[in-house]
Amino acid sequence: MANSFKKILLAITPILPLESLVKYSNQGLILPFYHGVSDQNLPHLKHLYPVTSIRKFNEDLDFLKRNFKPINADYLIQNIATKNFRKEKSFFLSFDDGLRQFHDEVAPILLYRGIPATFFVNTAFIDNKDMFYRLKVSILIDKIRSKELTAGQEKLIKSLFSNVGIVYKDVCSLRQINDNTKPILNQIAEMLEVSFTDFLKDYQPYLTTDQINNLISQGFQVGAHSVSHPYYPDLKENEQIKQTLDSIHFLVENFNIKNRLFSFPFTDYKVKKSFFEAIMSEVDLTFGTANIKLDAVATNLQRIPMEIIKRKDAAMIVKSEYLLFIIKKLMNRHIIKR
Repeated sequence: MANSFKKILLAITPILPLESLVKYSNQGLILPFYHGVSDQNLPHLKHLYPVTSIRKFNEDLDFLKRNFKPINADYLIQNIATKNFRKEKSFFLSFDDGLRQFHDEVAPILLYRGIPATFFVNTAFIDNKDMFYRLKVSILIDKIRSKELTAGQEKLIKSLFSNVGIVYKDVCSLRQINDNTKPILNQIAEMLEVSFTDFLKDYQPYLTTDQINNLISQGFQVGAHSVSHPYYPDLKENEQIKQTLDSIHFLVENFNIKNRLFSFPFTDYKVKKSFFEAIMSEVDLTFGTANIKLDAVATNLQRIPMEIIKRKDAAMIVKSEYLLFIIKKLMNRHIIKR
């Protein structure tokens, strides 16, 4: 049933006028976001999600700028309480995980095209002091695919997986590893002679303090993405609050930011209203990843993921989400309740 609905949706979307979708949704504001944009071979990203090429990114920007007005975080904060805030056709562009490609490859494009953006960083990873465990997963998948495991290595990996309650079937099973089971990544890396320390030093996957300051001086805004990128639904509320405020405080103290912005790592699913009440006085805006959707918490804005497997162009992604929003609205499921 779900697959049939998806096929119908994909068939209908291209012929629907964007203007009509905007009109019937009554939602002019969209918030597209990315992680990595690059033409380089990025072993730490390429087995996690599609890395958008420079050409595709420019095509996305063509569509967005042709149909929506680019806005920045200042505009969001100043207008979020106004009656017609969401009605004007506009887009707020952002990037998660604080990856170096934003400084080296994305920012020059945005500056040339006059498009503002906000980049969100995990404060524990600034200056390449540490690495998100999911990047380690991608590196290990890349290593295993480049050189087949011996029978002994595969046996050891299966044993490590079994010890933490998961089953290793093939290299893709590494994607099952989470925050609780991530210690086995270092053991697998040692067996495969992979050094995450050397990778951080050689590849420099994350933004440095100097790069962040340079981006801020160019007019880009930096926000927090938690300290270490945990999965919030698995955290107790006091841990959610600590991850959020510690990362915000770090940015205030080290980069003198005026807008206190926070994007949820992974998702804001199941985050309670009491969390938002607890951080309200110290965070201006928060951002989720539920596509086009309203939220019971007015200052929590939902963004559209633009990195989709077998992705179509930006027009297809955005129009599909508009259509889904309209359908959900008819079913009274267009607002996230806390």
